[in-house]
Amino acid sequence: MNYDNPFPGMNPYLERSDLWPDFHNDLIAQMRTALGPHLPGDYRIGLEQRVEIAEPFGPPPSLTLMIPDALVSDAPSSASPGGMTATAIAAAAIPVRMPREVRVTWLRVEAAPSRRVVTIIEVLSPTNKAPGEGRRRYIRKREAILAAGVNLVEIDLLRRWEPMPLETPPPASDYRILICRAWQRPDALLYPFTVRQPIPQFPLPLLPDDPEPEVNLGPIIDGMHHTARYTQVAAYENPPPEPDFPPATRQWIAEQLAEFRPPAARFDAEQTV
Repeated sequence: MNYDNPFPGMNPYLERSDLWPDFHNDLIAQMRTALGPHLPGDYRIGLEQRVEIAEPFGPPPSLTLMIPDALVSDAPSSASPGGMTATAIAAAAIPVRMPREVRVTWLRVEAAPSRRVVTIIEVLSPTNKAPGEGRRRYIRKREAILAAGVNLVEIDLLRRWEPMPLETPPPASDYRILICRAWQRPDALLYPFTVRQPIPQFPLPLLPDDPEPEVNLGPIIDGMHHTARYTQVAAYENPPPEPDFPPATRQWIAEQLAEFRPPAARFDAEQTV
């Protein structure tokens, strides 16, 4: 089986709700492994974690709730106004929407030994980007990072939902990477790219006088395809998750996946077993 990444950069099938958490957290960990050796000697990079309440994304979890049977009596009830008789109420099993806690990881670059926070690296998650309280909380955190004079690297590998707000609307693209150097604000660097393009390399901002290592996500994500063997679970025989692509891009995706999609006969055989 071919475990390569079928795409030159981001694989849109990894945006599926069942694959994204694994991909997101592994990408953060792999970035730390790749970046650590290239930081100047007085820096360290830490992996941090927070718990977020997930907004609706994929099938909602539920709790089955049983309503107890009502008592049934043909005799007048003293508790019933006017001596009305009680009637049977059938119990029902109903799903109740339950909040989901999601553990989200991010990277914190520090200047040692003072542990001064220099740079925050965020890979946006659905809880950050989808409309709702999670998005509002993330925007408040983002504003606090910018106000504190800390560099911000914001990596958006989700096509769904509106991009994070900027002073001017970003150009149309599938994905984007934002680099905010503390000493250059309000100016920032934006790297927009599409599913048909390699992920652009970008500098990791540090303190003004220190060299900035280049971050190259492409080889990291390609390597993750072999480690996690996404080919076995990506369901390339189906369209990628929403939002839909333009017709020309859908045709291009079909061509990219031609050698990764099992023959139809194989699926016919499996369905008859």
